[in-house]
Amino acid sequence: MTSNMEVDDDFDWSSTDSDDEYEEEVDKKTSVCKKQIVASIDFGTAYSGYAYSFRNDWTKVITHSWHGGEYMTHKAPTTLLLEPDGKFAEFGFKAEKKYAELAEDEKHQDHYFFRRFKLILKPKLTERVNRETLCADESGKEFNALKIFTYCINFLKTSLLDDINKTIKGDVALGDIQFIITVPAIWDDTAKMFMIEASKSTGIQKDQLKVVLESEAASVYCQYMYLEEDKAKTRRDFQDKLIPGFKYMVIDLGGGTADISVHKRDYDGSVEQVIQPSGIDWGGTKVDDAYWKFFCDLFGEDSMKKFKDECTEDYLDFGRKFEVQKRSGKLTTTENIYIRIPLSLSEVLDDKKGIAEAISSSKYREIISFDPKTFKLRLPFSQFENLFKETSDRIKSYLDELWKKPELADVDTVLLVGGFSECYIIKDMIRNEMKSRKKHLVLPEESSLAVLKGAVYMGHVPDAVTTRISNYTYGIQNWPTFDPAIHPEEKKIMVGNEARCRDVFKKFITRGDKLKSKYPKTFILEVLKPVEDTLECSVYLSKKEDPKFIDEEGVSKVGALKVILPKVEKGTVIDIEEEISILETEVEILARELHKFKEFKEKFDLLSPDILKKK
Repeated sequence: MTSNMEVDDDFDWSSTDSDDEYEEEVDKKTSVCKKQIVASIDFGTAYSGYAYSFRNDWTKVITHSWHGGEYMTHKAPTTLLLEPDGKFAEFGFKAEKKYAELAEDEKHQDHYFFRRFKLILKPKLTERVNRETLCADESGKEFNALKIFTYCINFLKTSLLDDINKTIKGDVALGDIQFIITVPAIWDDTAKMFMIEASKSTGIQKDQLKVVLESEAASVYCQYMYLEEDKAKTRRDFQDKLIPGFKYMVIDLGGGTADISVHKRDYDGSVEQVIQPSGIDWGGTKVDDAYWKFFCDLFGEDSMKKFKDECTEDYLDFGRKFEVQKRSGKLTTTENIYIRIPLSLSEVLDDKKGIAEAISSSKYREIISFDPKTFKLRLPFSQFENLFKETSDRIKSYLDELWKKPELADVDTVLLVGGFSECYIIKDMIRNEMKSRKKHLVLPEESSLAVLKGAVYMGHVPDAVTTRISNYTYGIQNWPTFDPAIHPEEKKIMVGNEARCRDVFKKFITRGDKLKSKYPKTFILEVLKPVEDTLECSVYLSKKEDPKFIDEEGVSKVGALKVILPKVEKGTVIDIEEEISILETEVEILARELHKFKEFKEKFDLLSPDILKKK
């Protein structure tokens, strides 16, 4: 049967915790993970990778090195190659190399080649990702997005297992690993659920998988990296400031997004969210797009498209060299920057009008020159900087808006992390912004690995972030006395001789409230029909701040705990004590029937498709 209950309004609806009561401080140097190993997978827009550490030495995080010709990185390009029949072919550098070889022999047309597809999961106003969502490859051919993500995660998982077993010369099984998957702050719950579904398709079980925000993982990395032997400088720079009440901002700049989080140190050594983590889809790939557009303006879109389609290996290498150039810094001895033009691109242009003539007829003819001996373009550094301007301005504007929040008035320390943060132009912009605002900027070591390593830490120390801002308004069903002044007539129902209003949304958490997962909300419920055999204790959620009824648009049912009612004589009052805990991705309901004192307990997944499809 459906719920029929009345909430005791004399009960204290506020949180049961007190600011003056704190748990004893936990030894953060001891892993509490039940698995032998914690491994993180950072699925990035441009690059992806994994890291792991063992429970008995959890601060020693191991990363993998990926090799692609003259390049060696801690992450592989997020590039996937599929056979014409849709089966997995290669991932990362090997996918790029294989596809280039196929293109050289003109055998690539029927293959699927995917690059930088992660942002297909970015929330859209009109649709949400699901099992049928399609993703277009580099040539426009579409393929099932869930399968694409599954292939990529499966490759990283398999490579991880091989790496671990080679390292310890053992036989670690998939079930011995706790997996952490990182996601951007701008993703909604449907995208998080999508990543969970893709992970489960690879054999990773739901109970060994946790989804965390990239910006939070970066924040946790900054807290605990001082435990690594070679991080003494950062300990002096940041760790010693971590006293109760200390606030700091983390700016995580990646390939696809710029994520921002603000945390405050708590008395028990954990941190709490100060504002809802947020971000914008302006990262390093936007600069790559500007770089490509610059050459389209310079040499013509048709020529650059032919270069991309017919000289795939050089095209991919052209992008990698730009990635290096973004990070290498400005030479102090010159105001110019030099870009080597691939021979194959010059041959494409020679079929038309050649490099020199293309430059002379472009809008850049007054500022750019070409040396045919070295095959290098020379352009003013100011022009190179201009490629970063729109992305830089967008990030700056977003930060400017955040600083207006009153909660950030006493934040004076900012940590800059993420692969894109290693770009010197962006780094200088952030440095100047913080200087003008009189903020202390901390540049952690290995900033490009902050998310990857921090996610591993979160697997070993899951309570590192204990207080979060609620994404939803939560409530239970209530049947109060009918009041014609506030209740619609169609909701009126008779219970015995008394008129009640059914389906009222009784709110106990408002969207934007701070949540401490260790402290449940507790209610006393009176069973209105004690002669029934069972009672459903249900929890509902909504994006609205103040929903009125559980059946209105935008309200979703998280789950219902069935309570078996005792057999009682007519007129006997049965009360139910209900405790509801909002966990990170779950809701836990504990109900105590106070007549026979029996307990009933169940957890419900907040990332369940059954919940999300209705929102």
